[in-house]
Amino acid sequence: MNTTNTEFFAYQFKPVLNFLESPCNGILIADEVGLGKTIEAGLIWTELQARLDARRLLVICPAMLCEKWRLELGDRFGIKAEIVDAGELVDRLKIAKSSPYQSFALISSMQGLRPPKDAKESKRGSARLSRLLEELEAEDPLLDMVVIDEAHYLRNKETQTNKLARSIRPAAHNLVLLSATPIQMRSEDLFNLLHLLDEDAFPYPSSFDEILENNKPLIRLRDRVRSGPMTRDEFVKALEVDDLVRIILGESEQVRYMRDNPPTDEELESPGGRSLIADQLDRINPLTKVVSRTLKRDVHERRVIRNPKCIKAKMTEPERIFYQQVTEKVRQYCESQQISTGFILMIPQRQIASSMAAACRGWQERLDATRADAADILYEIGLNPENVSEGFSPGNLLLELIAIAKSVGDYSVLRQNDSKYASLSRSLKTYWEEHPGKKIVLFSFYKQTLIYLQERLEEEGISSIVLHGGTDKQDALNQFKDDNGPSVLLSSEVASEGVDLQFSSLLVNYDLPWNPMRIEQRIGRIDRIGQREEKILIFNFMYEETVDERVYESLLARLDVFTSALGVIEGTLGDKIQELTLELLTHKLSPEEEEERIRQTRDAIENLNIQQVQLEEQASHLIAHGEYIQNKVKAAKELGRYIRGEDLLSYVRDFLCEHLDGCRLVPANRPFEYHLELSYEARALIGAFIQENQLMGKSQIISPNPPTLYFNNRSGDVNSRAEQITQSHPLIRFITDFHRRNETIKRRFPVVAARISHLNLQNIPAGVYAFCIQRWMASGARDTERLEYVAWSVGHEHPLPKDSAELLINTVAHEGEDWLGTRNEINCNLAAEFYDRCSESLEDTYRAFVSAQEREDRDRRAMMISSIEKHLRTQGDRINERIARYEREGDEKYRRMIPAERGKLKHLTDRLQSRIAELRLKDNVTHGHAFVSAGVIKVE
Repeated sequence: MNTTNTEFFAYQFKPVLNFLESPCNGILIADEVGLGKTIEAGLIWTELQARLDARRLLVICPAMLCEKWRLELGDRFGIKAEIVDAGELVDRLKIAKSSPYQSFALISSMQGLRPPKDAKESKRGSARLSRLLEELEAEDPLLDMVVIDEAHYLRNKETQTNKLARSIRPAAHNLVLLSATPIQMRSEDLFNLLHLLDEDAFPYPSSFDEILENNKPLIRLRDRVRSGPMTRDEFVKALEVDDLVRIILGESEQVRYMRDNPPTDEELESPGGRSLIADQLDRINPLTKVVSRTLKRDVHERRVIRNPKCIKAKMTEPERIFYQQVTEKVRQYCESQQISTGFILMIPQRQIASSMAAACRGWQERLDATRADAADILYEIGLNPENVSEGFSPGNLLLELIAIAKSVGDYSVLRQNDSKYASLSRSLKTYWEEHPGKKIVLFSFYKQTLIYLQERLEEEGISSIVLHGGTDKQDALNQFKDDNGPSVLLSSEVASEGVDLQFSSLLVNYDLPWNPMRIEQRIGRIDRIGQREEKILIFNFMYEETVDERVYESLLARLDVFTSALGVIEGTLGDKIQELTLELLTHKLSPEEEEERIRQTRDAIENLNIQQVQLEEQASHLIAHGEYIQNKVKAAKELGRYIRGEDLLSYVRDFLCEHLDGCRLVPANRPFEYHLELSYEARALIGAFIQENQLMGKSQIISPNPPTLYFNNRSGDVNSRAEQITQSHPLIRFITDFHRRNETIKRRFPVVAARISHLNLQNIPAGVYAFCIQRWMASGARDTERLEYVAWSVGHEHPLPKDSAELLINTVAHEGEDWLGTRNEINCNLAAEFYDRCSESLEDTYRAFVSAQEREDRDRRAMMISSIEKHLRTQGDRINERIARYEREGDEKYRRMIPAERGKLKHLTDRLQSRIAELRLKDNVTHGHAFVSAGVIKVE
């Protein structure tokens, strides 16, 4: 926490905590658009680096998002990532196999890594990657973490993209899937994603649903405990669940213990006791942590008000004639066409709805005359490009449009009488009068409209830049983001995916997608994390008395799509809109019939949305654990449970003073910047550590001309003048390793007396407090370490609540001062008595901590052993099936592959059986506690 160049939002740490609890070494993050899934994945990677010295990261995403990932990892997390193709990835993996300390962060596109159908023989990079991953499936994972963005592309297990994910899973120790798709518990899509995460934990479609159903009683009890005091009898009754759940959870030692040893009435009465019990209940079934979903409506930190405005342009006479003639000609042409070609005939209708002048000029200049252009436009208006038949040529349609444009359209006349542009011009100028200098984002699905608008705006002295599929996206965005850059971004949908434009608070829909999901994608460019305005504006432009106007008023406005996102699955919604679009634009319907058809679609979508909202409510309650995790994260932030730059500075300075003679830190010109002077001996020690741990290139502190050091624990907070010291820097790791090896950590301040003003504290009354801090450790299937605080107001019956004690002590450590003359101001014997109470309280709590850790460890170890045994059977069966197939083939080429497969099976068996043996050896949790500090504090 607080170690990255990101703004603090508690909900973004929920996936991190869920991931750490998940026994699958993986998680599906399914947050809504704009909540920062990229940041959440980066936070998980940061945690793995800190905990496990993770070194190798691979991000797989759609090609258009590769550059965004590279910039985000660099700017926010200080990670220098490279974009590589399949061949380059193969080379890097081979190097990593021979060099276990190899470090890298790589980004590759899904399209470039997908295995070809002829992967066995092809020499393409993606085929080489497929063969390498097959060789590696029985080996130790080469990649510490793989992130797959837009994971909904993996939902269909018959696709090559899904095959890529399946083949890369064994090579990834940890897998993070990111998708904004709504969660449906019993869907085949969800199962396919969870099966990728852990095929043994989720072997069949209803696996996750059963896990959640079985966990319901525990979740209900946890929430009941948190909500307020309850009696012991009520607690016991709540654990009396039905037979099915008892069969499954009855094997849990933690559940059995709670049933046999329920908490006391006193524990259930106190806030601290209830918090501890709720935490124990929350940790019983870690498989529920494999999915994390946050909805915008649940995030209190960033509720932005959306203010949509409908701006209707009344057609001029030349526009009306052109619109009617084109519409009639297209409908006549449609009557003789097959349905697949009928989708193409929607294009001219949508183009004139976008800009008649731009459409007329485009047709007259014979633009958009290729099948690829047609597919792009279909995608942009929210239809499926696969409906463009392979044999389709837009030539005949284009000739017809050219004839129409020449017979009824005059570009110069339409330009002079452009009612829609006139409305845009007035609206922008009015907006800038109230918001001078603000940037504006305008969307249109037609490239010619964007070019036309740029020309018109330039004539009025308004600078703009065009962003579409054929432009350099990053260059255009950099220009637009510059304070002195263009005022307006003119963007198409294809180029806007994965783009963050939250510095703008006005979005213009110059033409309207009819699919609400497309509208949400557009709005999501500015309604996302980092939007500083409390209200964003959405201007929707359309011509009066057109199908667009009727769709807007009867469908989009009624569904309230501009102020809140629909929860309906995108594929289902897209089908409904596609049916409506085809019918409205290729059939002869009267305005009344169009209204009725739109109403039917609206009713169908509303019904689908109601069903989805109900499923979301169920899923979010079971998956996201309400506000429980977010409250824990907020508390950690408020209590200062993170390392600051000044903490690192003290850590290094104290170490140099105590253990390395002839070394010192000399202040430089700026705060937290220092020159490090090292003795020859220190230089040799640090150099040996860097060499031993393969950290070359991570620091220049032992170079002949060492740089200035900048103590700042926020990765990505770049200071080009100096080398940044974070908690993962080689110097910090060297000091920590030195202490560990030499057991030199001393109690610098074993007993202290400090004072602080009550103005520095919240809700902690003035008085004298005795306190004690201990460090608790437990090691088993996983390691746990924590600091435990107790503070007791001298003369009072009960100690401070746990969080209040931690807040008091940490605040005093950072902001307090020595309390001189303590002996003259307090009764030392009385203070000693309350210190003893603190110690006894810690001892009691420690015994409970150890007991709970042992139960949890036995449950987790049993689950891990079971999972490894299942995985061994699954993988073994897969290899044996291949061996049997090669034997049946009879081909010498396949027979030569059999020994390698048998060797792979032996290696897999040895590796996993060794892991099982290791887990069984950890039959008992090793634990311990150590005194850290104690003393008295005066709150004045």
